[in-house]
Amino acid sequence: MANEIDNHLITQFSDQVHNAAQQIKARLRPYVEIKPLKGEEFAYDGMGSVEAEELVGRHQQVDFADIDHNRRKIARRRFVLTLPIDSADVRGMLTSPEGHYAMACVRAMERVFDRVTVECLFAAVLTGRSMGTSVSFATDGGATVTATAGLTYAKLVEINKGFLDDDVGNDMPEQLVMGVSGDEMSALMQEQELVSGDYSRQYAAEKGRLIEANGIKLVPFAANAPRPILSVSAGVRSCFVMSTRGVCVGISKEMGLSVKDRPDLIETSQVQIIFDLGAVRTEGKLVKKVTTTD
Repeated sequence: MANEIDNHLITQFSDQVHNAAQQIKARLRPYVEIKPLKGEEFAYDGMGSVEAEELVGRHQQVDFADIDHNRRKIARRRFVLTLPIDSADVRGMLTSPEGHYAMACVRAMERVFDRVTVECLFAAVLTGRSMGTSVSFATDGGATVTATAGLTYAKLVEINKGFLDDDVGNDMPEQLVMGVSGDEMSALMQEQELVSGDYSRQYAAEKGRLIEANGIKLVPFAANAPRPILSVSAGVRSCFVMSTRGVCVGISKEMGLSVKDRPDLIETSQVQIIFDLGAVRTEGKLVKKVTTTD
C-alpha cells in the first residue's frame, strides 16, 4: 500500500503544510531582515555612517568622504526533517482535517529559523571583499551586559544606555527585541517599575507575562526544551537584545516538501521537508549579549 499513495493526497498534505506555514511563524521572523539566498555563499552588503565637513572660504579643493562598505558572508545551511509513515495510517495522518501532522512539521522548521538567527548573534562573522576576514563579536562592537546577579530594571536601563551611546535608535526610533526564558520573565515581573501603575501607564503585564519592558519587546523561549534556543553553559544563560536591523536572514526556498515511498521498508512512506537558510549579524553595535543565571 505504501507505493499507492494518491497524488492528490500528497498535494493535499503539501497544501496543508504551506497553509500552516502562513499561520505559524518563527518568533523572530518579524524582527529580522529577510533576503533571498542565492548560491552556496551570499553576502550581506551594508554601509557605515558618513560625516559632512565644513567649508571655509571659496573654491576649496574637493575632499572626498570615505564611507565603510560592510560586506558579510551568509553561509547556506541545510536542514532536513524526515518522518516515516506506516501505510495503514498514511491517509489519516496526511489529510486529517486538523492538520496536526503538517503543523508539527512546520513548527519544527520555524524553530530552525529562530535557532539559526540566535546562533549568528554572537558568532564570528566573515567580512571583507572576499569575505575571508573573521571578526569576533567583541571586535565587531558587540557588548555584554552581565545580569547573573539578577535581571532588573536597572539592567534594562544599562542596556538602553548602551544602544543610545552607540547611536542606535537616536535619529529614528527602532524596535529593540530581547530573547528571554521563564526565569528572566519572572525576574522582570518582580520589578515594580515595570508592572506598577505608579510608574507606568502602559499596563504591559498581560496574562502573567510582560509583553514589553522599558521599551524592549520581550520574546519568550522555553528553557526546558530538548534543545533550548537560548544557550546555557556552566549555569549561565546567554540572552540577547537586538535591533530589528541587527540580523539578516537569507532563505533560498521556503520548505521543499516531498512524500515518497520507501520500498526498502515494509509498507512505509516518508515525509521529508528541506529548508535552506543562513543568517549573519549586520553590525556588532546592534546586538547586546545579556548573561543571566540559569
